[in-house]
Amino acid sequence: MATNTSVPPCDYDMADLSEDDKAAAQKYLSEHGVRGIEGFLAERLDAWRKCPLHIAITGDSGAGKSTLINTLRNLRAEDEGAAKVGVVETTRIVQSYSHPSYPNLVFHDLPGVGTLEFKKSTYVDQVNLSRYDFFLIISRTRFTENDLWLANEIKRIGKRFFFIRTNIDQDLYNEKVDHPKNYSEALILQRIQENCLTHIRTVDDNANVFLISGRLNYTSRFDFPKMCSALLRDYPGLKRHAMILAMSTNCKEVIRAKVDVLRGQTWVAAAVSAAVATPPIPGLSVMFDFSLTVGFVLFYKKQLGLDDESLTRIAQVHHIPVYVIQDELQKILPAHFFTAVPEFVVSLVKKQAVGTATEEVLRYVPYVGSAICATVSFTIILSVLRNLLNVMEKAALALIDIVAERSVSDDEDDDSPI
Repeated sequence: MATNTSVPPCDYDMADLSEDDKAAAQKYLSEHGVRGIEGFLAERLDAWRKCPLHIAITGDSGAGKSTLINTLRNLRAEDEGAAKVGVVETTRIVQSYSHPSYPNLVFHDLPGVGTLEFKKSTYVDQVNLSRYDFFLIISRTRFTENDLWLANEIKRIGKRFFFIRTNIDQDLYNEKVDHPKNYSEALILQRIQENCLTHIRTVDDNANVFLISGRLNYTSRFDFPKMCSALLRDYPGLKRHAMILAMSTNCKEVIRAKVDVLRGQTWVAAAVSAAVATPPIPGLSVMFDFSLTVGFVLFYKKQLGLDDESLTRIAQVHHIPVYVIQDELQKILPAHFFTAVPEFVVSLVKKQAVGTATEEVLRYVPYVGSAICATVSFTIILSVLRNLLNVMEKAALALIDIVAERSVSDDEDDDSPI
């Protein structure tokens, strides 16, 4: 049986209000009053979708660029629209791949440096280096002189980059086969890390390297979670929010980052719902925009990988029966969260204590307006959304553990990499 989704009232003082949103809301209210505030706030809530994000991935042919691009897009090699894996020829043009769910997030596979077509003297202009927000320089063995040259060029134009060492799963497998008696995963990883650092520290004394397998079923292992966390952290302002919400929920670090952003937006969502309040639905005395609130919950489900499409995909990729995943998640969230979201929202609003003191949310008055903030509907919807996010975060994190414990990897046999 599912546990109760009602949790103690959240600490509103911890709400992560965007300074830009606060300033924009105050300015709007001072110029226009409360009229039309719901449309203005809704635009702010959706602004991240219009924010372009461009990540460039470069490295020698065979280093695993296409595999990593697919994994960051939550795709397997055989999925429609996936980057082709196993192609041996060097990329001769910039290949671009949009995220299937968030098309403004684009990954660009850059041609290698130092070929006849892309000489160092013309490379920066040929690939238009300045157009990209971030760079992932990857290697399967060691970082080449050309990789290090490119890192210096990226630094010169004021952009950020990561060094990434791929195919770690294959390296460990080879070591286990070749040296079974002395095999130690920790020591091997340490040796690879130190070897990489001797090269990249010639570019930047503070540079780091992430050791990963770029494959979709290894996103919780090695340095993949650390890589994602660092990538999300290093984006500024709205681009950071857009990057967080566009990333796939492949590891706990991404899930926690998503919840932080969504939690900071709940006051806007509650204000929009309260501002366009419609007559109460049967059985409820609270006036709020029911369809909007249901839409927010559905958005949270998709963002945290708890929607039907995401759960089915996880089951397929990791070879776990869907019913196993559903049974485990229903220990945290009730069945109708997965089968009947409108009814689920009604039940949450009914359960939410109407006695929640309005004073607790008066801190939002300067940003939303007393005409909205002081309403019971704003108080209740804000509490519902924030409490629900707490429970959904718990479920999404549990899903990562379920995958780690129950999955059967494509590689899990005696003759394949670990």
